[in-house]
Amino acid sequence: MNKSGIIRKIDELGRIVLPKELRKTLNIHAGDDFQITIDNEKIILEKYSILDSYENILISIINCFLSVKKYNIYLVIKNRIINFNNEIITNIILNIILEIKIYINDKVEKNIIGNNLCDIGKMVIYPIVINSDLLGSLIIIGKDDINELIDDCKLIYNIIKKVIL
Repeated sequence: MNKSGIIRKIDELGRIVLPKELRKTLNIHAGDDFQITIDNEKIILEKYSILDSYENILISIINCFLSVKKYNIYLVIKNRIINFNNEIITNIILNIILEIKIYINDKVEKNIIGNNLCDIGKMVIYPIVINSDLLGSLIIIGKDDINELIDDCKLIYNIIKKVIL
């Protein structure tokens, strides 16, 4: 485990401030949920995502679509593609996701979505937002009609929403 060398005091309410540099490096934002665990004498803070607890179900849903579609679907939770060997997404893709808007590129081109992953086609990035919280994103890349890609993103999103709620 890396030590940062940063020391902080706990205030009278038991709070501690995470330095800005650390929050930026680890992509931590105000309102993010954390899971707190104890390991021997260590307190471990991990970003929490409800999607993590449904990971296997979500992968099964996506695999059903992949079996009948001619394009690729990637499920991003935090900064990793869970149905592609937990590949880390690029900062460009992360910044698009953090805008919490549907991103559409209707040109067939090379899309670099991970450090070791690129895909050729039109691209839709569809945020998974539940109760105003960004939980993840769907990325669909294919050469089909862009409206079909968008419609399938909406359909998968609605299925995920029903599973979680």
